[in-house]
Amino acid sequence: MNLEYEIYVKGKNGINNIVFFNEPELYPGEKSRFRIGNGSIMIFDGQKPILAIEVIPHKPTPPKDMAGPIPVYMVSRKIILNYNNGNSKEYELLDKFPLIIVVPDQSKTKRKQINDLNEKFKGIFNLSTEYSALNDFMICFDSDFNVVIKKMLDKVNEKYKLKDE
Repeated sequence: MNLEYEIYVKGKNGINNIVFFNEPELYPGEKSRFRIGNGSIMIFDGQKPILAIEVIPHKPTPPKDMAGPIPVYMVSRKIILNYNNGNSKEYELLDKFPLIIVVPDQSKTKRKQINDLNEKFKGIFNLSTEYSALNDFMICFDSDFNVVIKKMLDKVNEKYKLKDE
């Protein structure tokens, strides 16, 4: 049995944007009060988000930019996909999911820095708390993305006890 992935990418296939909110109940006229950020890529299995991917385009990438998406995703409680045609689709975040933050390839010094920051950020951000929508995250370079996404999807498959056929 395989997961049935639905991949939503900001600016592709009719998706205008992916918006994160820090409350599951959004009151008319107060949506902007709970809006906390926009996403790049979300992968779902039905109504469950199973993986988020943030792409940071600038080089060199400072640590502040690398870590910035982590707290936004942690406190997110609802995601709304807005389509170019004016329609939208809402997802309440009931299950935890992992996040991959992808930065452009950079110097060897930056590679060591990212490995160090991954460890330190995991020590600082308490993902096991009830307030976190994330269960894992990884910051990686473009060139490492294929290895990292395979590792994360293997964890997702393990979580749902599914095997690739």
